[in-house]
Amino acid sequence: MNFLFRCVLLALAAVFTLPAAANSCYVSAETSGAVPPPVATEKCFEYQGVEDDAIDWACQDNEAIKNSDREIRDSCPAGHFGICIAALTPATLANERATGTQADNGTLPTTVPKDARIVTYHYKSSDQVQTKIDCESAGGEWSQ
Repeated sequence: MNFLFRCVLLALAAVFTLPAAANSCYVSAETSGAVPPPVATEKCFEYQGVEDDAIDWACQDNEAIKNSDREIRDSCPAGHFGICIAALTPATLANERATGTQADNGTLPTTVPKDARIVTYHYKSSDQVQTKIDCESAGGEWSQ
């Protein structure tokens, strides 16, 4: 075999043995003490229209939020009671609850494509009606 052919085979083998990029983040929250319970206690979100690895940073456990566990998964599981679809903004990349619209007048430059979306699947909630209200008041569209 010639050298170039061996390199191509090696490169293909490396690509097929790499782990798949994470596409979703599963979040579960608990409360303790006098803190009011969170409305959405289990949810999973995924980004659409951006690089697959964009969710890696947003899904890291945050030391400041002790009552929340985050787990990177290949996809969100079935069994949700509702879905919220909202525009993905630069703020959403840091906080999945920060959704809305991007500035059209050019004052806030962004590298997030205009058609990028965050899709949040809700599994458990202390108040399902409030979960829907929270979605819609943040600029999202609710469906079941």
